[in-house]
Amino acid sequence: MKKIFQYIMLAVVTIVMASCTSDIEETTATTGKSNVQLVVGEFPAFGDSQTRTIGTPDEGKTSWAEGDELLLEMTSKTLGTKYAAFKYNGSNWELASGELSYKEDEVPTFPHVYYAPNYKWEAGELVLKEGKAAGTDEYIEGKAYTLNGQSINVEFAKATRNYSRLRIATLPNEQITVDTEYFTPAGSSDMKWDQNYALTSDENGNAYLYGTFVTNSRVDVKYGEVPLATYKFTQETKNAKSYALDATVVSLADEGLSFDQIVEDVKKELYAGRTYINLVLAPDADKNTLVAIYYGLRDARYGSINLTLIGCKKIPYEGFKHFDMLKSIALPDVTEIEENAFSDCPGLQKVVLGNLTKVYGNVRNNGIFDDCETPSIDLVLSKDQKAMNDGEAEGRYCWTADIITDYDLSNEHVSKKFLGYEFKSITCRYRVE
Repeated sequence: MKKIFQYIMLAVVTIVMASCTSDIEETTATTGKSNVQLVVGEFPAFGDSQTRTIGTPDEGKTSWAEGDELLLEMTSKTLGTKYAAFKYNGSNWELASGELSYKEDEVPTFPHVYYAPNYKWEAGELVLKEGKAAGTDEYIEGKAYTLNGQSINVEFAKATRNYSRLRIATLPNEQITVDTEYFTPAGSSDMKWDQNYALTSDENGNAYLYGTFVTNSRVDVKYGEVPLATYKFTQETKNAKSYALDATVVSLADEGLSFDQIVEDVKKELYAGRTYINLVLAPDADKNTLVAIYYGLRDARYGSINLTLIGCKKIPYEGFKHFDMLKSIALPDVTEIEENAFSDCPGLQKVVLGNLTKVYGNVRNNGIFDDCETPSIDLVLSKDQKAMNDGEAEGRYCWTADIITDYDLSNEHVSKKFLGYEFKSITCRYRVE
């Protein structure tokens, strides 16, 4: 006679994490029991003035939620090994797939039980669900047993996470691209030399990776083609600890912000030790706004700042002239640039531009990159960029976008030239160097 279990009785693990100060903040896990909830992670912000909060701290999963799944493997002497998935309906756990069956006079064993949202059972193996990627959610193994053959107890109190969590603090409810090097995803034993993830942040601006980073592992975070943050690990991450990477963005788009407020907001980013400074501006941000940003950054070292400005559509005359602190600048939404916009920015190594339709000035004639070492600059253009034709507009020298010809198919791309300047490399759909 077979008996199929439709429910599980739960025991619970509580994992609490604390933080410490660094560019990548680290928290330590401790455990405890409760018979009500399963807590898989906590990331609190301490009140200690020396602890710098990154983005909106997230304590992680605090309880079982409707739709959660547990994956169980059961073995009995007579009927062998069975596999099943149980799903939580908000109050009880119900058999969702597979079966757990054994003879009434036997006490089965449970070699494995997992909380691994990205996985499912298939032919006795855990495989990724369609559309899921390893390393984007938890992979926790617990313990399951039965004392009387009438109920299955599942415990995570002694569960061991053999991986860490990386919380990426960034724009809320947006898709970001995360490139990793030397990363082993949770649930895998194979290190990925390079891996690309498309993650969507939650309403608090948090996105997550679960796995192990080693010394010299690298993480690059982008919003479209715009770099928001990069980090190289100086030591291996520790199991069951949470780390935070700062890819946050500061909004300066409020009409009520004064010149001095903009200066102070930018200074806060600089004095917090950030070299990647990401700002949101109003579409019609003017020269006055850029001057305020300059004053906020002027204490920075030469060629040390990676500046991203999201939202602004037009760069005014001499908008970034003498910004010698810039190492890179990204302007993903800009479509129009006026004369001498980047003149005398000798530290520039990389420039990311939006889909340009109009650019004023020419080489050695108030050109936007005059007095810059463009042969040392990597230029990244929108994949939709058209070839630019020189001429006049409103009595001024002006480059305008061609109606038909795509830049990536043009001779200028092959020769690494744009707006009359030659660059170290130009990327438009593909890189030429």
